[in-house]
Amino acid sequence: MKKNLFIVLILSAFSWGIPVGEIPAADPIVSWKVHAPFMPGTWERKSAQIWAEDITKMSGGRIKITLLGPMIGEPWPDLHPYVQTGDIDAGYTWPGIVIGKYPAAALFAGTPAFFDLTGYLAWMNAYGGKELWQEIYGNSLKVFPSGMYWAKVGGWSNKKVETLNDFRGLKYRTNDRAWHRTGDSIWEKILSEFGAFPLKEPSPAAARTAMFRGALDAAEQNTPWSDMTFNFHKVSKYCYFPGIQDFAGFFELIVNNQKWETLPPDLKEIVGGVSDAAMIRAFAQWALDDAKAMKMLREEGKVQVTKFSKEIQQEILDRFVARYDAVQDPMFQKVWNSQKEFMKIYVPYMRLQQTDAEVKWK
Repeated sequence: MKKNLFIVLILSAFSWGIPVGEIPAADPIVSWKVHAPFMPGTWERKSAQIWAEDITKMSGGRIKITLLGPMIGEPWPDLHPYVQTGDIDAGYTWPGIVIGKYPAAALFAGTPAFFDLTGYLAWMNAYGGKELWQEIYGNSLKVFPSGMYWAKVGGWSNKKVETLNDFRGLKYRTNDRAWHRTGDSIWEKILSEFGAFPLKEPSPAAARTAMFRGALDAAEQNTPWSDMTFNFHKVSKYCYFPGIQDFAGFFELIVNNQKWETLPPDLKEIVGGVSDAAMIRAFAQWALDDAKAMKMLREEGKVQVTKFSKEIQQEILDRFVARYDAVQDPMFQKVWNSQKEFMKIYVPYMRLQQTDAEVKWK
């Protein structure tokens, strides 16, 4: 009980900004090498850095994290084999990378707009999401949600997309990174059904150049701040919302089993608690950057910011549900059924809490 109270006090002190300082400990200092495959300057990398710094602070210096990466070569490599063998102690990564082996990981890597951000968090933390995530990987390693992102831009375009017919003939660059690894992108299939031509440019820079030259009509990449660092707003006439095809997603901390089992119980609690806390801290700052980016875009007035019609939004969601229902993987269906059961409880309440009025300020 005293140890649990100690952990609560540490987490509370940190969340309120109270300096914790170095805490005397009988246990030796634990040093972990943690690989994060994300490029410096991206919010994915910043999220990993916030997590690493918080672990050291909240453990009172008893856990030291050396953050490695990215590797030279393949972007965002599969870290699971390296963590399983102990070649690296842990990885801070994105579950979409492994859906070729674990199709159900796609349901943690990102979700269409089936529910809102609060709902995704509630499902993860209160309706068994964490436990299902561990079940996907079995006993191969330990997994914790440790970061998240909000919705992507719906799409940058040089052609108006006001109805479903406007997708016909549209040369559309997708960034469905999870499904791309299996060559089976649900979002690309939906776009093709609409009559669009989904294309895979190798990088954001290549996609931006293709839009500038007219080789692409529309493109998507990531969240507003991330997209605007690649200057998508400088080669587009329209910016569409919501990012209904990828509304939110999680990052994961994966830990080698032996490294995990050697931790004393209080440090295990701290690792789990820090992963939850750092997830919110990083997300809040990322969301603020996205909001600032959109404010700047509106003030510049060079890109028309608008929303997909209700008809388009409804058709996209209906087709995602049909495609998810048809996935032939038992674990995918187990997780998907959990999300559907949760939505039956949560979504009606979510709708009740959505206001029809707008805040007005001077």
